[in-house]
Amino acid sequence: MPRLDNEIEGLKNDFKKDLNRQIYGDGTGAISAVKTTSTGVNIVPVVDARLFQIGEVVDIITLPTTVAVSARTVTAVDLTSGANTVTLSGATFNVTAGQIITRTGSGPSASGNREITGFAAIVANSGSLYNIDPASEPEWTAEVSSNGGTARALSEGLMIQMADRIRTRGGKTTVIFQSLGVRRSYFNLLSHQRQVVNQQEFTGGFKGLAFTTDNGEIPVIADVDAPLGKQYFVNEEAMTFYRDQEAHWLDRDGSMWKQVRDNSGDYDAYYARLVEYHELGTDRRNTHGLISDIIES
Repeated sequence: MPRLDNEIEGLKNDFKKDLNRQIYGDGTGAISAVKTTSTGVNIVPVVDARLFQIGEVVDIITLPTTVAVSARTVTAVDLTSGANTVTLSGATFNVTAGQIITRTGSGPSASGNREITGFAAIVANSGSLYNIDPASEPEWTAEVSSNGGTARALSEGLMIQMADRIRTRGGKTTVIFQSLGVRRSYFNLLSHQRQVVNQQEFTGGFKGLAFTTDNGEIPVIADVDAPLGKQYFVNEEAMTFYRDQEAHWLDRDGSMWKQVRDNSGDYDAYYARLVEYHELGTDRRNTHGLISDIIES
């Protein structure tokens, strides 16, 4: 039984890992997007291959909802600089730049998205959110600083300006999330300007570098699942993670294990279902911010 217990606990940990990916997403289920159009391939060039796992089963979706390639297993992931490719099983297929790759069954459907409404949808200066359209409610936008897709060096000036923009709209940044590469860029920025750079532990359990403003220190947190080249300025007081309870094994009759049955009869096999009902929400979209197009170190 210890091995079974380990597998059960491992599945819960895998779920938490995937949920963390979703927190940064836009709800469509995209693990990444196809980078270039290709014909007759199994090796797919993607924008970011970091979050793919060998053995997971994925679909390729043409937005908004068309499944172009279904139920392919990831057999290899190449993170080599300049590569960023994912190899999928089965017969060759065609891909088009801009298609998204999702876990099978997690992509958007005619009835809506199947994954959490994450930072990519919330911390944006365009697009409807929770059926509120900035076209009719212009205050319903986050603060965004981009550079037209051209990567630029991170600076304290950019970060101060973003914190000030959010402050001007009545908000306060309480934490900044970034990828490991952007964290290195921020560390290098501090080490060039100061003699000592210390990691700190902040209220709420965050550990990271500090960003000092005249309105107090803000934790700058590195997350392995965070998107490349971005810093999310988040106001935690205006963000809520709604859920009935933490991930748990469905148990409505005294046992989490259910016997496999179909029209042919019963089988000497059992399954269990891990569930969590949740959504990420904000009541003040304009108190969050994003700096994008940052050079990673």
